[in-house]
Parts: sequence; C-alpha cells; structure tokens
Amino acid sequence: MVCFPLHRLIQNTSITLAHNPYFHEPCFLDSPFLEEPGFPLDRRLEVVGSCNGLLCLHGYVTNSNYEEIFLYLWNPATKTLSNKILFLHDEFHLRKCGRYEMINTQSLYTLWRFWFGYDDSINDYKIVAFYEKINEVRVFNFGDNVWRHIQSFPVAPFMDISTCPHTHLGINAGVYVSGTVNWLAIRNACPCNFELKSITIDQFVIISLDLRTETYNQFLLPLGFDEVTSVEPTLSFLMDSLCFSHDFHGTHFIIWQMKEFGVDKSWTQFLKISYLSLPIDYDENNGSSLQYPCPLSFFPLCLSENGDTLILAFDAANSAILYNLRDNRGEEIRIRNLVRWFCAKNYVESLVSTS
Repeated sequence: MVCFPLHRLIQNTSITLAHNPYFHEPCFLDSPFLEEPGFPLDRRLEVVGSCNGLLCLHGYVTNSNYEEIFLYLWNPATKTLSNKILFLHDEFHLRKCGRYEMINTQSLYTLWRFWFGYDDSINDYKIVAFYEKINEVRVFNFGDNVWRHIQSFPVAPFMDISTCPHTHLGINAGVYVSGTVNWLAIRNACPCNFELKSITIDQFVIISLDLRTETYNQFLLPLGFDEVTSVEPTLSFLMDSLCFSHDFHGTHFIIWQMKEFGVDKSWTQFLKISYLSLPIDYDENNGSSLQYPCPLSFFPLCLSENGDTLILAFDAANSAILYNLRDNRGEEIRIRNLVRWFCAKNYVESLVSTS
C-alpha cells in the first residue's frame, strides 16, 4: 500500500513508488499482524474503504487449523492503528457443523466483501459485510463493538463479473456518498455468475444503503445509458457526487454526475471522452484499439481540485491515463512499479482518531 499525492502525478507522469513504506512504521511492527509466522503483509491486506482520513484494512490469516478474517482502521497521517476487529474465526474441524457447510471446501475469504463509511447521526464509523452466496448482510458499529445482522439486499450487488473478461476486482466495490454506500445491481440475475451481453438496460439499478437507518433505496441510471456493451459500467465518486460511467458504442467513454444525491432526474452528463483523444492507437474504422485488441475499459479514479485533470485507470495496459479537460487530450502515466489502479482509493489526510 502506498499513499501518493495527486499533484505529483500531474507534475511528473514517470515515477517509481516506494514499496510498502508504511509497513516499517511502529504501528504495524507492534501490531498483531506479525503474530502469525510468515504473515505476508503486502499480500494479505487490502484497503476496503477510505473516509475522513481513515483507511479500513481487511486482513486474512490461515493455517492448518483455522482461517480468520479481521479488519483494522489505520490513519497514515498520525501513524496509528486501531485494535483488531475480528470478523470471523473459522475452525476447519467445525466447518461442517455451521451455516457454511455448503462451502466447506472453499475459503470464506473469497466469499465475504466489506465496505466502510461514516454515520453522522451517531458520530461513528461503520463497516458493512456481505456474504454473496446467501445475501447475508452484517454491520459493525464501532460504538457498540459488535457485528449485527441487518436486512438483506433487495437486489444483490454484483462484485465482479466472472464470465466477463473486461472487469476488475476494484470495480463496483461500493461507493461511499454522504452517509450511504452505493452499488450497481442487476435485477433477476445471479450477482456472481451471468453474461453481461444477456442483460438489458432496465435490469440495472443502483442499491443504496443508508448507514443512519440501515435501510435501502434504489435509484435508476441515466436515461442516456442506452446500450449494454461488453464492458462493465461502473459507479465512482467525483466532485463530491455519485457518478456513473460506461462505454458508449465502442467510441467514447461517458461519465454522468448525480447532481442531487438520490434524485434520478438530476443525472447530468459530465464528460464524453472520445477514444481518439487517448493514447491507445484507436482505429475509428474498426471501433477498436490497434495496440490493445480487447474492448477498452476505463475507470475514473480522481479529479484534480481545479477540475482540469482526471485520472483514469486503463484496463488493457494495466496503467492509468491523465486526461486534460482543457485540451481534451490524455497522457499515459508511467509508473515503474506494478500498480493495481482499479483498487485505488481516494484519501485525504486528517487527525481523526482510530480508537
């Protein structure tokens, strides 16, 4: 994990990142992360959410006797780590006795998904856990220090499309907006196994979990989204708003902004980016890239404070593109390390406590 300032990417698009610099800090070296022999910090930890300067870390440990799923809150600015938040400790010899008998040969790590957000009604943070096989939802309230079951999703969100080659684990991983967490969902389809080409426009819906009331709302997508292509559409957070983006007829990438959160009619087209303006050797006649033969997949990561520069994760090259809104041109970011761009999170420093 690396925190990197946006302005440095804009100033210099060819850089080398330090490798996991934070794991050498005392808050990690003194933490229970190291209790398990050979625990590989860089491979068993992932960031599942960022809010008010806090990062929520999801960790996993397994050995011959059990597997364990846990979480921490981490503030990189103050270099502090919360106490361990245990989610699940599963003894292998008990696996057939519990509710999870149906998956007794599969790691529970691959079946649970987590999200993180803030409930301003009680001035506290919450973690949401989702078990996709049986549509089970739990919420952890830091004030109570306990996991609770809540109502299942009315339409289960899809985490990734296993049958679609143009998708990534970081896409559609839930978007935190104003005390809610939001996901794309597809009505009348299995959320973890379906063909995108068989889905119609009216099956798509946004599911929104209000962290205050722990109830759900459903929002429609922009009317301008008129075709399902082979590239997965996505939700993101830009300009302090919920945004929806999608491929348009294989020639453009479109980003919509929900100007008034929760109001379907407030969707406004923010950007329509021609693939010809990007550094991808796009062939207008064939509707594809000469350099990258697969359909093009992009994901909006961040917009600069002055609104001039957008960072797009770029699927085919496993890289990112700086798109200048003033001259409508894109430039590829050249980072010498392998970066999982689609899993990047926006982070703003703060002094918020992790306890």
